[in-house]
Amino acid sequence: MASVQNTSHEKPLLEISGLKTVFPTDDGIVNAVNDVSFKIDRGQTVGVVGESGCGKSITGLSLLQLVPSPGRIEAGEIQFYRNGEEAPLDIAQVAPKSELMREIRGNEIAIIFQEPMTSLNPVYTIGNQIAEAIVLHEQVDKKTARERAIEMIARVGIPAPTQRVDEYPHQLSGGMRQRVMIAMALCCSPTLLIADEPTTALDVTIQAQVLGLMQELQAEMGMAIMLITHDLGVIADLADEVVVMYAGRVVEKGTVDDIFYNPLHPYTQGLLKSIPVLGKTPQKTLPSIPGTVPHPLTLPVGCSFQARCSERMPACEQMPELMGETENRGHAVRCWLHTF
Repeated sequence: MASVQNTSHEKPLLEISGLKTVFPTDDGIVNAVNDVSFKIDRGQTVGVVGESGCGKSITGLSLLQLVPSPGRIEAGEIQFYRNGEEAPLDIAQVAPKSELMREIRGNEIAIIFQEPMTSLNPVYTIGNQIAEAIVLHEQVDKKTARERAIEMIARVGIPAPTQRVDEYPHQLSGGMRQRVMIAMALCCSPTLLIADEPTTALDVTIQAQVLGLMQELQAEMGMAIMLITHDLGVIADLADEVVVMYAGRVVEKGTVDDIFYNPLHPYTQGLLKSIPVLGKTPQKTLPSIPGTVPHPLTLPVGCSFQARCSERMPACEQMPELMGETENRGHAVRCWLHTF
């Protein structure tokens, strides 16, 4: 877990309130992110977990105004407390192509995507791609930027950095390419790193190395991390706080201990039951959540999980609020079982 924590009296680094991101289609409006609220403190790791299509990646892209067209942020606030500024900046109100947004991206808030080969330019050396961000945000000359790029390549554990700086993405292994992505993201010392499934395409050994590297750099640089993943094992190992999403909404959030030792929402409970436990007597099949995630254009009225829920009751035909969160205790759940 991250070692740097804020007290409840300090302002968070980022606070998301009622975020709604939509995609207009010929068949109707898709609410990819719907009324999402949570905060990220300085130096903290917040894990965002859920099945594919739950809205976790779009939430991350919304924070950088990178929602692909025709998607847009329709409502809500993304209050970003920039270094040295008392009042927050509402990123949701900043134009995606504005100079201010370009200043924030990569410099103050950086992102790592799950597949580096789709993010790295195949016709430029890795040194050029790391140096480009340094030149853009720190106004240094190309020689200085190249030296900084070599330092970052060494810092993320890639051997022979003076040689690798002139190599192209296809000349590197998958693990090394992901390390390059980390170097690019951290070269300007951002205060928040959004890591979107950063180890999905890697084997288990390389995955552990990359996650360990992220922890080391976080401790060294004091940055916060928003870790987007479907892997609860990674969340248990790295996160301080956990946000569980389903069908575009937050259904539960709390500390990592709250979520793993006292899950309240039936969906969270189902996710945890489906994890194999090392040393436990094997069963024929692992428990699974019945049914499938509803189509975003045909979400049921009320709770989106009701068709798959073993605890369904008449009240589920209305959407419950996110209940239980207080200033001193952040465990909250969107379920009628815990509102009476």
